[in-house]
Amino acid sequence: MKEKLSPIQVSILVYMIQSGVILFSLPRLTGEAFGTNGWISIIIVSVIVNINLILIWFVFKVGAGRSMFELVNGIPKWIRLILSLFLAGIWLGLGTMVMVKYILLLKMLFYQNVSTLLLMTMGLILTYLLVKRGIYHIAKATVVLFYFTVWTIFLLLFHLPDFSFIRLTPFIFQGEKDLLRGGAGIYTALLGYELVILFLHNVEEKRLKAILVGNTITSIIYLGVCFVSFGFFSFDMLLEDMYPVVTLLEYISFPVLERVENLIFSLFGLKVLITTVMYLWASKEVLEQQFQRIKPKYLLLIILSLSFFISIFQKIMRQVDQWLEYLAWIEVVIAFLLPLILLIVAFFTRKVNKEHSL
Repeated sequence: MKEKLSPIQVSILVYMIQSGVILFSLPRLTGEAFGTNGWISIIIVSVIVNINLILIWFVFKVGAGRSMFELVNGIPKWIRLILSLFLAGIWLGLGTMVMVKYILLLKMLFYQNVSTLLLMTMGLILTYLLVKRGIYHIAKATVVLFYFTVWTIFLLLFHLPDFSFIRLTPFIFQGEKDLLRGGAGIYTALLGYELVILFLHNVEEKRLKAILVGNTITSIIYLGVCFVSFGFFSFDMLLEDMYPVVTLLEYISFPVLERVENLIFSLFGLKVLITTVMYLWASKEVLEQQFQRIKPKYLLLIILSLSFFISIFQKIMRQVDQWLEYLAWIEVVIAFLLPLILLIVAFFTRKVNKEHSL
């Protein structure tokens, strides 16, 4: 019998998957997309994510607790194969690009002389060690890494003496805006929650509450960072700073630690690692269902090899950002469309089963 995930593990896992490198530029992105007091948009986007999470939970309820793979068994095999290859490819690309972007940022800001391929190799070795153990052990490791990193949010308290409500202005969503593309960009900051559809059946209890709490943790942290940024910088300064959160970290100093941002950014790599681990784990899970004759460890090695191969050609930040944008747009569609497809399948299957029982 497989070990069940506790609600606390699931909440922390959702938060760690969602929290990514986009946080360092998120205050600027909210300002560009929604204008003045753009930090409020985090609340709006979080509500939309919660609706999507409720839809995913409803699939589980209608499907009588069956996993996604059990639900799609009634679909023709060739359709399942195409769907699996498509999902695996998108999740493989997202997991890889998230890690590549973090590595490029790490090199650009702090470690210019370190090899990108060396850092990528180290990241993929850690990914292999976690993914091969399965979701239960990934969740346990995630809880430990959560306590290593969550304390960093309290560093925002150091900016309160220079925080000014005047900089927030009384105007809401004024100035130049990019609601469609910019709003979608902010939504992608909360992506990762959709992977719960793969393991929700393996949660002990309070499934809906667990996933909603996970998204709430991420949203509160994002909201706090953006709110402080809007009150710390002027609106024009915020729009001109590529990574305002890094600037916030540079403002902090301790007697025993000269560059706090170096430490915090390095610790943030633990969150990036979990995001990559979960996307590559998801890729492995869907492929494993279709290629059952191949041993799981060989499938994982193939996935990691493809990930490394993709990373070799990603040397320019602009190129990585473009790939992430395209993949994130596709993932937003998957996050809404996949539960709807599964819901239709679950309703149809339940109807057929009722007719046979009569």
